Amino acid sequence: ANVSKLNQAKNFFKKMKLINILSFASIALLCSCSKGPMKYFLTDAATRLAFEIESAALRLESSNQTEMELKHKPAKFPEGVPGDYSIRLRPTKLVPHPREPDQFRSRSLAVNKYHTTYHCRFVSVPETLQIEKKAGEPTHLLLKKTNKPWNYTKGGKTLRGNKTIEIVSLR
Repeated sequence: ANVSKLNQAKNFFKKMKLINILSFASIALLCSCSKGPMKYFLTDAATRLAFEIESAALRLESSNQTEMELKHKPAKFPEGVPGDYSIRLRPTKLVPHPREPDQFRSRSLAVNKYHTTYHCRFVSVPETLQIEKKAGEPTHLLLKKTNKPWNYTKGGKTLRGNKTIEIVSLR
Protein backbone atom coordinates (compact mmCIF):
# COMPACT_ATOMS: atom_id res chain seq x y z
CA ALA A 1 0.00 0.00 0.00
CA ASN A 2 2.88 2.38 0.83
CA VAL A 3 4.55 1.62 -2.53
CA SER A 4 1.27 2.42 -4.32
CA LYS A 5 0.93 5.74 -2.47
CA LEU A 6 4.56 6.54 -3.20
CA ASN A 7 4.00 5.86 -6.95
CA GLN A 8 0.86 8.03 -6.90
CA ALA A 9 2.81 10.84 -5.29
CA LYS A 10 5.62 10.52 -7.87
CA ASN A 11 3.07 10.62 -10.74
CA PHE A 12 1.38 13.65 -9.19
CA PHE A 13 4.69 15.55 -8.95
CA LYS A 14 5.64 14.57 -12.52
CA LYS A 15 2.31 15.97 -13.76
CA MET A 16 2.79 19.16 -11.74
CA LYS A 17 6.30 19.58 -13.12
CA LEU A 18 4.97 19.17 -16.68
CA ILE A 19 2.20 21.70 -16.01
CA ASN A 20 4.75 24.18 -14.63
CA ILE A 21 7.05 23.69 -17.61
CA LEU A 22 4.16 24.17 -20.08
CA SER A 23 2.94 27.25 -18.19
CA PHE A 24 6.41 28.77 -18.22
CA ALA A 25 6.83 27.99 -21.93
CA SER A 26 3.47 29.61 -22.72
CA ILE A 27 4.35 32.76 -20.81
CA ALA A 28 7.77 32.91 -22.48
CA LEU A 29 6.13 32.55 -25.90
CA LEU A 30 3.64 35.35 -25.18
CA CYS A 31 6.39 37.64 -23.92
CA SER A 32 8.43 37.07 -27.05
CA CYS A 33 5.67 38.31 -29.38
CA SER A 34 7.10 41.16 -31.43
CA LYS A 35 3.97 43.27 -31.03
CA GLY A 36 3.80 42.75 -27.27
CA PRO A 37 1.37 40.20 -25.89
CA MET A 38 -0.88 42.65 -24.07
CA LYS A 39 -1.15 44.96 -27.07
CA TYR A 40 -1.90 42.04 -29.34
CA PHE A 41 -4.21 39.80 -27.33
CA LEU A 42 -6.18 42.45 -25.45
CA THR A 43 -6.99 44.79 -28.33
CA ASP A 44 -9.04 44.92 -31.52
CA ALA A 45 -8.05 45.40 -35.17
CA ALA A 46 -8.19 49.22 -35.10
CA THR A 47 -6.20 49.56 -31.90
CA ARG A 48 -3.50 47.19 -33.17
CA LEU A 49 -3.15 49.35 -36.31
CA ALA A 50 -2.95 52.44 -34.08
CA PHE A 51 -0.09 50.81 -32.13
CA GLU A 52 1.71 50.13 -35.42
CA ILE A 53 1.18 53.77 -36.42
CA GLU A 54 2.59 54.86 -33.04
CA SER A 55 5.71 52.77 -33.55
CA ALA A 56 6.24 54.00 -37.13
CA ALA A 57 5.67 57.66 -36.18
CA LEU A 58 8.15 57.49 -33.30
CA ARG A 59 10.75 55.79 -35.54
CA LEU A 60 10.20 58.40 -38.27
CA GLU A 61 10.41 61.26 -35.78
CA SER A 62 13.79 60.10 -34.48
CA SER A 63 15.22 59.37 -37.94
CA ASN A 64 16.70 61.53 -40.69
CA GLN A 65 14.02 60.30 -43.09
CA THR A 66 11.22 62.59 -44.26
CA GLU A 67 8.72 59.79 -44.87
CA MET A 68 8.10 56.17 -43.97
CA GLU A 69 5.76 53.52 -45.33
CA LEU A 70 3.98 51.25 -42.89
CA LYS A 71 2.78 47.88 -44.21
CA HIS A 72 -0.23 46.54 -42.30
CA LYS A 73 -2.14 43.27 -42.54
CA PRO A 74 -4.96 42.89 -40.02
CA ALA A 75 -4.89 39.77 -37.86
CA LYS A 76 -7.90 37.47 -37.93
CA PHE A 77 -7.88 36.90 -34.17
CA PRO A 78 -8.59 38.20 -31.54
CA GLU A 79 -11.20 40.86 -32.38
CA GLY A 80 -9.80 40.91 -35.88
CA VAL A 81 -10.71 40.80 -39.53
CA PRO A 82 -11.29 37.31 -40.95
CA GLY A 83 -12.00 38.35 -44.55
CA ASP A 84 -12.04 41.38 -46.83
CA TYR A 85 -11.56 44.62 -44.94
CA SER A 86 -11.60 48.39 -45.15
CA ILE A 87 -9.52 51.01 -43.39
CA ARG A 88 -10.76 54.56 -42.97
CA LEU A 89 -8.88 57.49 -41.46
CA ARG A 90 -10.68 60.78 -40.96
CA PRO A 91 -9.40 64.12 -39.80
CA THR A 92 -10.25 64.19 -36.11
CA LYS A 93 -11.96 67.56 -36.42
CA LEU A 94 -14.55 65.98 -38.76
CA VAL A 95 -15.59 63.13 -36.46
CA PRO A 96 -18.04 64.13 -33.71
CA HIS A 97 -17.92 62.16 -30.47
CA PRO A 98 -21.11 60.03 -30.28
CA ARG A 99 -22.02 61.16 -26.73
CA GLU A 100 -20.66 64.73 -26.97
CA PRO A 101 -21.52 66.23 -30.38
CA ASP A 102 -19.40 69.33 -29.69
CA GLN A 103 -16.30 67.18 -29.09
CA PHE A 104 -14.49 65.86 -32.16
CA ARG A 105 -12.27 63.05 -30.96
CA SER A 106 -13.90 59.70 -31.57
CA ARG A 107 -13.83 57.00 -34.19
CA SER A 108 -11.32 58.65 -36.51
CA LEU A 109 -9.54 55.35 -37.34
CA ALA A 110 -11.72 52.44 -38.43
CA VAL A 111 -10.82 48.91 -39.46
CA ASN A 112 -14.11 47.32 -40.44
CA LYS A 113 -16.34 47.59 -37.33
CA TYR A 114 -13.52 48.52 -34.93
CA HIS A 115 -12.65 52.16 -34.11
CA THR A 116 -10.07 54.11 -32.13
CA THR A 117 -8.46 57.51 -31.69
CA TYR A 118 -5.20 56.32 -30.10
CA HIS A 119 -3.23 57.17 -33.26
CA CYS A 120 -4.10 60.86 -32.76
CA ARG A 121 -1.33 61.06 -30.13
CA PHE A 122 1.27 60.46 -32.86
CA VAL A 123 -0.05 61.52 -36.27
CA SER A 124 -2.33 63.97 -37.96
CA VAL A 125 -4.63 63.03 -40.83
CA PRO A 126 -5.15 66.05 -43.11
CA GLU A 127 -7.93 64.53 -45.22
CA THR A 128 -10.18 61.48 -45.22
CA LEU A 129 -8.42 58.36 -46.47
CA GLN A 130 -10.20 55.09 -47.18
CA ILE A 131 -9.28 51.82 -48.84
CA GLU A 132 -10.91 48.44 -49.42
CA LYS A 133 -8.74 45.31 -49.47
CA LYS A 134 -9.19 41.59 -50.06
CA ALA A 135 -8.44 39.18 -47.22
CA GLY A 136 -4.71 38.76 -46.78
CA GLU A 137 -3.77 41.84 -48.84
CA PRO A 138 -1.64 44.37 -46.97
CA THR A 139 -2.40 48.07 -46.76
CA HIS A 140 0.47 50.54 -47.05
CA LEU A 141 0.21 53.79 -45.07
CA LEU A 142 2.54 56.66 -45.99
CA LEU A 143 3.69 58.81 -43.06
CA LYS A 144 5.44 62.14 -43.75
CA LYS A 145 7.20 64.64 -41.53
CA THR A 146 5.92 68.19 -41.91
CA ASN A 147 6.95 71.63 -40.70
CA LYS A 148 3.54 72.14 -39.11
CA PRO A 149 3.65 72.52 -35.32
CA TRP A 150 2.59 69.49 -33.26
CA ASN A 151 -0.34 70.52 -31.08
CA TYR A 152 -1.40 67.38 -29.20
CA THR A 153 -2.09 68.58 -25.65
CA LYS A 154 -3.86 65.63 -24.03
CA GLY A 155 -2.10 63.36 -21.56
CA GLY A 156 -0.10 60.22 -22.23
CA LYS A 157 2.68 59.24 -24.59
CA THR A 158 3.05 61.33 -27.75
CA LEU A 159 5.68 62.69 -30.15
CA ARG A 160 8.74 64.13 -28.41
CA GLY A 161 9.38 66.98 -30.85
CA ASN A 162 7.28 69.89 -32.07
CA LYS A 163 6.74 68.90 -35.73
CA THR A 164 3.71 67.02 -37.04
CA ILE A 165 3.79 63.65 -38.75
CA GLU A 166 0.90 63.13 -41.15
CA ILE A 167 -0.62 60.05 -42.76
CA VAL A 168 -0.98 61.24 -46.35
CA SER A 169 -1.99 58.14 -48.31
CA LEU A 170 -3.23 54.57 -48.23
CA ARG A 171 -2.56 52.07 -50.98
